[in-house]
Amino acid sequence: MRQISILLGIILLAMLFFLPAWAADPEVPWDALRDAMQTTTGDKQTIAFLPEAQKLNGKQVTIHGWITPFNLGDGDTVKSFLLTGTPGTCPFCSGALPQDFVLVSADEPIPVDITAEYVLTGKFELNQDDPTGFYYRLRNAKRK
Repeated sequence: MRQISILLGIILLAMLFFLPAWAADPEVPWDALRDAMQTTTGDKQTIAFLPEAQKLNGKQVTIHGWITPFNLGDGDTVKSFLLTGTPGTCPFCSGALPQDFVLVSADEPIPVDITAEYVLTGKFELNQDDPTGFYYRLRNAKRK
């Protein structure tokens, strides 16, 4: 009986230890975003998203990237900005297509450092007909 109690205790501790990994938000891979293609069928343009990106649509996710601010709110913070997969300060990094950016709306102001990589969580959305021209959004974003 004592051995069963010890075994159950070990199993419970192992479950608590690994629970955060099981419950972690899926991560958005930039490669799955960059390979989206705009296609034209007749007179209608659509965006062909990779299956990896489609699976994340509408889900709470984690994404790594660099902030490109539109403007600074309270001096050095922003609530709405672009996130890119490469630093904006990198002269050798390419990225000027709609699929290279995620339009972010944060719940709280986020301090801006264009040289730092950020880890954000939020609701990821694919945009087929967004008037802004951006393919992706991250809503209710928070810095992790």
